[in-house]
Amino acid sequence: MNDADRHEITDLVARLGRCLDEKRFEEVRTVFAEDASISTASGAVRGIEALVEKARAVRPAGVFTQSFITNPLIDVDGDTAAVAANLLAVFVDQAEGRGRLFAERYHLTATRTPQGWRISRVAAEPLWEAPLPEVTSHTRTSPART
Repeated sequence: MNDADRHEITDLVARLGRCLDEKRFEEVRTVFAEDASISTASGAVRGIEALVEKARAVRPAGVFTQSFITNPLIDVDGDTAAVAANLLAVFVDQAEGRGRLFAERYHLTATRTPQGWRISRVAAEPLWEAPLPEVTSHTRTSPART
């Protein structure tokens, strides 16, 4: 694997969390392959349209999320890459002031496409979950984009 592949795949995984947290659901199309599949604790879907709709349903308005996708281990074999990473995600309901924290192990497959690397498969292994009974949300008027 060359450094360019490692950088592009690492960036792809980071963009996954960022576009979901900032509710930029149409950008999911720039992260996933058209025929991608995901399997998480909240269900399994296949195809980009189903992925976009699932993202909207799991991260509704009024629920703040922050995803930490860390420690990616990347193994490239030609035009396919296996990525193992840890996910720590926080969900906070703005109205209730309560939240939950959960951890999963991500098993991702990325595929080199004419548009660059795209995630073609996500298999999430739930590890644990904990309630956050009192959470103070600090809102901002517009998301900072980098």
